[in-house]
Amino acid sequence: MKRLCVWIFVFFVASVWCVALSASDGQGTSVDSVLKLFPGYHVLTLQERDPNLKAYVVQHFPKANPSVVQADFDGDGQQDYALLLKNDKLGKTILVVALCPADGQCKSVYNLDVSADSSSVYIGPVPVGSRVSQTDAIPTSDHSPGRLKSAGIRMRYYEQAEVVLYWNSKLKKIEEVQTGD
Repeated sequence: MKRLCVWIFVFFVASVWCVALSASDGQGTSVDSVLKLFPGYHVLTLQERDPNLKAYVVQHFPKANPSVVQADFDGDGQQDYALLLKNDKLGKTILVVALCPADGQCKSVYNLDVSADSSSVYIGPVPVGSRVSQTDAIPTSDHSPGRLKSAGIRMRYYEQAEVVLYWNSKLKKIEEVQTGD
Protein backbone atom coordinates (compact mmCIF):
# COMPACT_ATOMS: atom_id res chain seq x y z
CA MET A 1 0.00 0.00 0.00
CA LYS A 2 2.84 2.36 0.88
CA ARG A 3 4.54 1.64 -2.45
CA LEU A 4 1.29 2.33 -4.32
CA CYS A 5 0.95 5.71 -2.56
CA VAL A 6 4.51 6.63 -3.53
CA TRP A 7 3.83 5.75 -7.19
CA ILE A 8 0.60 7.75 -7.18
CA PHE A 9 2.46 10.74 -5.71
CA VAL A 10 5.26 10.45 -8.31
CA PHE A 11 2.67 10.17 -11.10
CA PHE A 12 0.81 13.24 -9.76
CA VAL A 13 3.99 15.35 -9.54
CA ALA A 14 5.05 14.28 -13.05
CA SER A 15 1.58 15.10 -14.41
CA VAL A 16 1.58 18.56 -12.84
CA TRP A 17 5.08 19.21 -14.22
CA CYS A 18 4.03 18.13 -17.74
CA VAL A 19 0.92 20.33 -17.64
CA ALA A 20 3.00 23.32 -16.50
CA LEU A 21 5.55 22.70 -19.25
CA SER A 22 2.90 22.43 -21.96
CA ALA A 23 1.11 25.54 -20.67
CA SER A 24 4.26 27.57 -21.17
CA ASP A 25 4.51 26.17 -24.72
CA GLY A 26 8.15 25.32 -24.04
CA GLN A 27 9.09 28.98 -24.33
CA GLY A 28 9.82 29.64 -20.65
CA THR A 29 8.99 32.57 -18.44
CA SER A 30 10.11 35.32 -20.82
CA VAL A 31 7.13 34.71 -23.11
CA ASP A 32 5.01 34.89 -19.97
CA SER A 33 6.60 38.21 -19.00
CA VAL A 34 5.81 39.62 -22.44
CA LEU A 35 2.23 38.32 -22.21
CA LYS A 36 1.84 40.24 -18.93
CA LEU A 37 2.29 43.43 -20.96
CA PHE A 38 -0.83 42.48 -22.98
CA PRO A 39 -3.61 41.38 -20.61
CA GLY A 40 -6.33 39.33 -22.30
CA TYR A 41 -4.02 38.19 -25.13
CA HIS A 42 -2.66 34.70 -25.80
CA VAL A 43 -0.10 33.40 -28.29
CA LEU A 44 -1.91 32.71 -31.57
CA THR A 45 -2.14 28.94 -31.99
CA LEU A 46 -1.74 26.89 -35.13
CA GLN A 47 -5.36 25.72 -34.75
CA GLU A 48 -6.51 29.34 -35.15
CA ARG A 49 -4.97 29.50 -38.62
CA ASP A 50 -6.25 28.78 -42.11
CA PRO A 51 -6.17 24.98 -42.78
CA ASN A 52 -3.87 25.45 -45.80
CA LEU A 53 -1.39 27.50 -43.77
CA LYS A 54 -1.58 24.97 -40.94
CA ALA A 55 -0.73 22.12 -43.34
CA TYR A 56 2.13 24.16 -44.86
CA VAL A 57 3.65 24.97 -41.46
CA VAL A 58 3.35 21.39 -40.22
CA GLN A 59 5.03 20.11 -43.40
CA HIS A 60 7.83 22.70 -43.70
CA PHE A 61 8.43 23.83 -40.09
CA PRO A 62 7.33 20.90 -37.90
CA LYS A 63 9.32 21.97 -34.84
CA ALA A 64 8.86 25.74 -35.12
CA ASN A 65 6.18 27.83 -33.48
CA PRO A 66 4.82 30.13 -36.23
CA SER A 67 3.80 32.68 -33.58
CA VAL A 68 7.05 32.97 -31.59
CA VAL A 69 10.55 34.10 -32.51
CA GLN A 70 13.19 34.23 -29.81
CA ALA A 71 16.46 35.93 -30.79
CA ASP A 72 18.68 38.92 -30.01
CA PHE A 73 17.04 41.62 -32.14
CA ASP A 74 18.92 44.67 -30.82
CA GLY A 75 22.42 43.16 -30.53
CA ASP A 76 22.73 43.50 -26.74
CA GLY A 77 23.42 39.79 -26.16
CA GLN A 78 20.00 39.17 -24.54
CA GLN A 79 17.11 37.11 -25.92
CA ASP A 80 14.21 39.19 -27.21
CA TYR A 81 10.79 38.08 -28.47
CA ALA A 82 8.48 38.57 -31.40
CA LEU A 83 4.99 37.19 -30.75
CA LEU A 84 1.72 36.96 -32.63
CA LEU A 85 -0.90 37.59 -29.95
CA LYS A 86 -4.66 37.27 -30.11
CA ASN A 87 -7.40 38.74 -27.93
CA ASP A 88 -10.64 36.83 -28.48
CA LYS A 89 -12.82 39.40 -26.70
CA LEU A 90 -11.54 42.28 -28.83
CA GLY A 91 -11.28 40.20 -32.00
CA LYS A 92 -7.79 41.59 -32.44
CA THR A 93 -4.46 39.98 -33.39
CA ILE A 94 -1.17 41.85 -33.08
CA LEU A 95 2.48 41.28 -33.82
CA VAL A 96 4.56 42.45 -30.88
CA VAL A 97 8.34 42.80 -30.64
CA ALA A 98 9.65 43.01 -27.09
CA LEU A 99 13.25 43.72 -26.13
CA CYS A 100 14.33 42.01 -22.93
CA PRO A 101 17.48 43.49 -21.36
CA ALA A 102 19.57 41.72 -18.71
CA ASP A 103 17.31 43.00 -15.90
CA GLY A 104 14.49 40.86 -17.32
CA GLN A 105 12.04 43.76 -17.71
CA CYS A 106 10.82 43.21 -21.26
CA LYS A 107 9.59 46.30 -23.09
CA SER A 108 7.36 46.38 -26.16
CA VAL A 109 9.07 48.36 -28.95
CA TYR A 110 6.84 47.42 -31.91
CA ASN A 111 3.16 46.64 -32.24
CA LEU A 112 1.33 45.94 -35.52
CA ASP A 113 -2.36 45.10 -35.90
CA VAL A 114 -2.61 42.02 -38.16
CA SER A 115 -6.23 41.21 -37.33
CA ALA A 116 -7.33 41.22 -40.98
CA ASP A 117 -4.70 38.58 -41.80
CA SER A 118 -4.55 36.65 -38.52
CA SER A 119 -5.41 33.29 -40.10
CA SER A 120 -2.69 33.60 -42.76
CA VAL A 121 0.24 35.33 -41.04
CA TYR A 122 3.21 33.56 -39.49
CA ILE A 123 6.67 34.59 -38.32
CA GLY A 124 10.17 33.15 -38.28
CA PRO A 125 13.73 34.22 -37.53
CA VAL A 126 16.16 35.88 -39.94
CA PRO A 127 19.78 35.10 -38.95
CA VAL A 128 22.42 37.73 -38.25
CA GLY A 129 24.34 38.57 -41.44
CA SER A 130 21.43 37.79 -43.76
CA ARG A 131 21.13 40.11 -46.73
CA VAL A 132 17.80 41.93 -46.75
CA SER A 133 16.59 44.04 -49.65
CA GLN A 134 13.32 45.58 -50.68
CA THR A 135 11.25 43.84 -53.34
CA ASP A 136 11.42 45.28 -56.85
CA ALA A 137 7.62 45.58 -56.81
CA ILE A 138 7.88 48.73 -54.67
CA PRO A 139 9.06 51.64 -56.86
CA THR A 140 10.55 53.75 -54.07
CA SER A 141 14.05 54.53 -52.95
CA ASP A 142 15.93 51.56 -51.54
CA HIS A 143 14.96 51.12 -47.92
CA SER A 144 17.24 48.14 -47.28
CA PRO A 145 19.48 47.54 -44.30
CA GLY A 146 21.87 45.39 -46.38
CA ARG A 147 23.25 42.69 -44.09
CA LEU A 148 21.56 42.38 -40.73
CA LYS A 149 23.76 43.31 -37.76
CA SER A 150 21.43 41.41 -35.42
CA ALA A 151 18.67 38.84 -35.87
CA GLY A 152 15.50 39.88 -37.66
CA ILE A 153 11.93 38.67 -37.94
CA ARG A 154 10.38 37.38 -41.16
CA MET A 155 6.65 37.96 -41.27
CA ARG A 156 4.90 36.10 -44.05
CA TYR A 157 1.36 36.35 -45.25
CA TYR A 158 0.64 32.88 -46.67
CA GLU A 159 0.83 32.99 -50.47
CA GLN A 160 0.97 36.79 -50.38
CA ALA A 161 3.60 39.22 -49.11
CA GLU A 162 6.70 38.96 -46.96
CA VAL A 163 8.16 41.60 -44.65
CA VAL A 164 11.39 41.55 -42.65
CA LEU A 165 11.53 43.49 -39.40
CA TYR A 166 14.92 44.52 -38.07
CA TRP A 167 16.41 46.74 -35.36
CA ASN A 168 17.74 50.06 -36.68
CA SER A 169 20.49 50.79 -34.15
CA LYS A 170 20.86 54.43 -35.26
CA LEU A 171 17.16 55.23 -34.84
CA LYS A 172 16.71 52.79 -31.92
CA LYS A 173 13.55 51.27 -33.38
CA ILE A 174 12.19 48.38 -35.40
CA GLU A 175 11.96 49.04 -39.13
CA GLU A 176 10.31 46.99 -41.83
CA VAL A 177 11.28 46.12 -45.38
CA GLN A 178 8.90 44.40 -47.78
CA THR A 179 11.03 41.64 -49.26
CA GLY A 180 8.42 39.73 -51.24
CA ASP A 181 5.01 40.16 -52.84
